[in-house]
Amino acid sequence: MKYLEALLIKFAMVFSVVFIILGLVYGVGIFDIFILSLLVAVIGFVGDLIIYPKTSNKVATGGDFVLVFLITWFGGLWLIENPDFSLIMATLYTAVLIAAGEWFFHIYLTKRVWTHKETSHTLEQEPNQK
Repeated sequence: MKYLEALLIKFAMVFSVVFIILGLVYGVGIFDIFILSLLVAVIGFVGDLIIYPKTSNKVATGGDFVLVFLITWFGGLWLIENPDFSLIMATLYTAVLIAAGEWFFHIYLTKRVWTHKETSHTLEQEPNQK
């Protein structure tokens, strides 16, 4: 149940950003926004489950940036007919904002979903511990 809740939170975050950038700023239709958001959220969530536990928040956030950029760009080329704006710039803005949100989403995953998650940065011992 925690995973479903986390996926819904991720989808809400992604949808909000994509709606603001592509919908309100660039006038993309709601159906296209929904499909792009769904793709980004589901594929990104699977990536979070695979990459984040094995690496750090920095690496996972960087991976999310690249993933969001590619999905939004190629998905936009596929879904948006004859855009009258720079799809690359819209995709870049979207990827930057979602990556910023992903930083905090990963912290949420660590504290609320995986209560005892260990990653490369949590395995390091404190100076006073042996």
